Amino acid sequence: MIERIKKLAPEFIEIRKCIHENPELGLKEFKTAKLVANKLKEFGIEVHENVGVTGVVGVLKKGKSNKSIALRADMDALVISEASGVSYASKNEGIMHACGHDGHTASLLLAAKYLSESDFDGTINFIFQPAEEGRGGAKAMLKDGLFKKFPSDYVFGYHNIPSKTNKLFCLKRGAMMAGADALRVNISGIGGHGSAPEKASDVMGAMAHFITQASLITARNIAAKNSAVITFGAALSGNETSFNILQDKALLLANIRTFNSEDRKIIINQLENIAKSCEILFKVKIELEFIQIGAATINDDEAQKLAFDVACELFGEQNCDDNHEPLMGSEDFSFMLEECKGAYAFILNKNEYYLHDPRYIYDDDTLVNAAAFYSGLCLKYLK
Repeated sequence: MIERIKKLAPEFIEIRKCIHENPELGLKEFKTAKLVANKLKEFGIEVHENVGVTGVVGVLKKGKSNKSIALRADMDALVISEASGVSYASKNEGIMHACGHDGHTASLLLAAKYLSESDFDGTINFIFQPAEEGRGGAKAMLKDGLFKKFPSDYVFGYHNIPSKTNKLFCLKRGAMMAGADALRVNISGIGGHGSAPEKASDVMGAMAHFITQASLITARNIAAKNSAVITFGAALSGNETSFNILQDKALLLANIRTFNSEDRKIIINQLENIAKSCEILFKVKIELEFIQIGAATINDDEAQKLAFDVACELFGEQNCDDNHEPLMGSEDFSFMLEECKGAYAFILNKNEYYLHDPRYIYDDDTLVNAAAFYSGLCLKYLK
């Protein structure tokens, strides 16, 4: 299988470079989606476009079995100015495939090509998802009835991972990646002069108190054996001339990461309690806006075993890890796993720069390995 996929790979390496050179942001992947749809049609695969705005689903059915499996790749790029120095660097200023979604898309197309020429008994759904990078692509496809229109027994996804480990393939049972929420804290009150604080609200004091109290939540409310993180990324109020002004508004931006829904509820509840106390102490009004970017990515036991068995057959058990340390990063593939059993894996990318670095480049050896993994899953399950 791997040798055949290697022979097919050059065409798809060029496709990856084309996608890399022409990156598109989430829900605007019009050219990428059209390229994907045209290639799938070329392989004789039934194509459904505009699933979740710019999503594409290819359906390949052979034989008489009712068994089905879904494979997913994401297509969107990031707001990053590229500094990789490659000949096919981004032509779109300030936008770059710095996370390898160009390779994810190309590897799933390579798997589709290989599987279109293979014998199996059942249905394969090739899911090309838009907007993984925080713009709601998975939810958009699910809202469009993804697994109702394209029912699947299992769904599988992967992400390339630059790592110093010698393991080629990694996954684990249970939580693979954390869930993530963005938080906006809007604080408003009565502004005033620094010489008469009793006549105004203390918006700045409320902002400082909220940050310090929120920073204690995980230490005092989350079990020590669990992992959770609250990070404040911005505190905005006043300007560089505001020496004697009591501000009338402030904005805090934060990120929350947890591995289970119970811890997420605890953190949200405690943040709401802190907001109420700040309102009383500092004579302000506080509004909290939680935006769920991704749930925790939880692998199904059956799907995890199938994925690991296939990986061991392809790459050798010594090159595979079935107990990888869970990452605090998040992935909206998690929403698909809430509706369909499945598993998410990491496949080694031999690159010295990590994801979201402007110098990052997807390694095309990963493209071959990922296509082989996806193909092996389908042929093992639909034999």
